[in-house]
Amino acid sequence: MIGVGAEQLDCMQVNLALLAERHHGVQRSLALGAVLRFEPREGDGGLPTIEPLQQDYLNAAERWLGLRVVECRDVGSASELLALCDKHGCLYVVADAFHLHWVPYFGHKHMEHSFLLEVRDEGVLISDSYHNDTQWGPARPGTWSLSAEQLAEALPEGARAFALAPQVLPDDALPEPLVLVADPQGVNAYLRAYREHPDQVEALERLTLETWLMARSRQLHAALHLQVGATDGEAIAEHLTQWRLLVEHTYLAYRRSLRGNSAPTAVFERLAELLVGDVRVFAVVTLRDRIADVVAQVLDVTKADILAGTPFPSFATFSSFRVVEIVERLEDRLGVLFDPDDLVPENLHCIDDLCRIAARQPEESSNEPVAQLD
Repeated sequence: MIGVGAEQLDCMQVNLALLAERHHGVQRSLALGAVLRFEPREGDGGLPTIEPLQQDYLNAAERWLGLRVVECRDVGSASELLALCDKHGCLYVVADAFHLHWVPYFGHKHMEHSFLLEVRDEGVLISDSYHNDTQWGPARPGTWSLSAEQLAEALPEGARAFALAPQVLPDDALPEPLVLVADPQGVNAYLRAYREHPDQVEALERLTLETWLMARSRQLHAALHLQVGATDGEAIAEHLTQWRLLVEHTYLAYRRSLRGNSAPTAVFERLAELLVGDVRVFAVVTLRDRIADVVAQVLDVTKADILAGTPFPSFATFSSFRVVEIVERLEDRLGVLFDPDDLVPENLHCIDDLCRIAARQPEESSNEPVAQLD
């Protein structure tokens, strides 16, 4: 089972990390905590969400874990899945947890859940390192042997399967932790959507999951931060405690709302405070700092001048050639690929504009095509 980080990873990350540790060593899962971010996207029912998309998980696996998808397929039956497993040896599978008997969501909640699947002489082997406590009981890492018939019962609606191949990591060292500062306007819009939603039961149920995901991501980021040499472990531990208490507070608010009682509203202010506190507590290099480092090096000026917001054309060393160099260095340093539509002069002549377009870029992934069937 996974050696590091199981209690800090969500149900989609954890088995990617398990696969990565088989290929690259125990500490690789910590690399998934490299970037701490708050970037809501449009969700269901008018409620924004910070929950990653499936492709986000796969991009992170390639970027940080050295795992690249070589084939993915929507399978409609267990027999199709086993045939694909025979071809690749091991599959990362995403299916509905409602039908997976080894997790507590079985028979209770429909949600995507991942596991690894292999075929052994004695039958089908399921590996799942998910670790969580739920209202229906605990989920704990383990392995389960299933017959082909039992696998079919677990996948009545099919599944999505991925074959992932290990890639050579450019650097064996763990990445430097980075915090993308939460945009205050984005935070306010996110909280307003939940606070003003007409169905507060639905809103608070969703916010419980949202805060749980945020708390886990901060636990993972903290684990990486401590591993690479944080200086104030006590402050980090207290910050994580406050995140866990927020999850508890939000769940309490949801349950009271579900029973028709007045729910505590302080959860919204508490969440805003903790998002602001992330940068202060982790005291890591921010995106703005990293960009300023690159620009100052390219233009041969002081970092303080760049951080002050001085327009780049004000410097004698500025030219269109230097702009190209800045973009290329930032893509390499930050591990992003800028959207071509963002690469216009209006976005490239001051640090705040660069921060704005860099913060919304996905992590860079290979441009080679992935076999997508069915």
